Amino acid sequence: MKRRRKFYNGVVNHVYQRTVGGVHLFYTMEDCLVFLSILSVCVRSSNVRVLELCLMHNHIHLLIIADKFEELSSFMQRLTSWYAMVYNAEHGRKGQLFKKNFGSAPKWDMKKQRSAAIYVGNNPVEKGFCKAAEECRWNFLVYAKSDHPFSKPMLSTKSSRNLKACVTVIDSLIDLNLPLRYPMLSYFRKRLDAKEYNQLVDYIIARYLPLDYEGLISMFKSYEDMIMAMYSTTGDEFEIKEERDDFSLTVFNEMMRYMRGRYSEEFVAKMISLPLEEKFQIASELRAHTCASSHQICKFLHIPIQRRANRNMRTKC
Repeated sequence: MKRRRKFYNGVVNHVYQRTVGGVHLFYTMEDCLVFLSILSVCVRSSNVRVLELCLMHNHIHLLIIADKFEELSSFMQRLTSWYAMVYNAEHGRKGQLFKKNFGSAPKWDMKKQRSAAIYVGNNPVEKGFCKAAEECRWNFLVYAKSDHPFSKPMLSTKSSRNLKACVTVIDSLIDLNLPLRYPMLSYFRKRLDAKEYNQLVDYIIARYLPLDYEGLISMFKSYEDMIMAMYSTTGDEFEIKEERDDFSLTVFNEMMRYMRGRYSEEFVAKMISLPLEEKFQIASELRAHTCASSHQICKFLHIPIQRRANRNMRTKC
């Protein structure tokens, strides 16, 4: 018998969304930025408040307040289906990207809210992505204190003409409540050097972020108190059953390091759109040069399980 989902109007909900089969989701900054911009558009046209967001390699965590479950469900359906459509078109893949149902658990008292906030913020730490929660760009915590936490301030007197032009485009999109597009970001990357592109990424995040930082920090005494709480404990989440994941960020990072050392950034960004035969060749390389298992490599390259079985991936990669 299916257990009925708990929901309370106007209460903080920890929402968890995973990919189908645990396949990898975010390979590049562009993947993350496009998702963030779509999330921003959805938030601004929905009756929900997002207090916290964390983008992981194959799943997403959010703290959301909604007055009705139908509003929360509609928001998540629009967000995931929109991003899946854009993502599939960019990466040349077909089929479902996210699991049909998202997980959610209401946090009706302050203790549970604080614990959930710490859990979400610390997810990158627990998965081995970083040593401290505020070091991670994609849990967005540090943007509550700075609009350029991972780059130098963007000064108009020192910015290039190309950077200023990119900023103008970003501002126009935000004014129109439109998301970013992959070709646009690719164009920006080509026109800017690494330093200015990093500045632009910080600018995009700071401008698009739809997070209610005031609501998040109100669970604690201050921003500093929140960060200290994340140092002291990892938080817990017993009400959402996360699937056991054999795809650690350590393994993912090892595969990404190999790919970026062996191939260009453009190739890495497009690798899951490669023909299946080329994916098998890359799989063989990853099997030989990393500690990743065949199963992890298939998730990394989006090789369907049935195709892996047909090619006997266990011995061939």
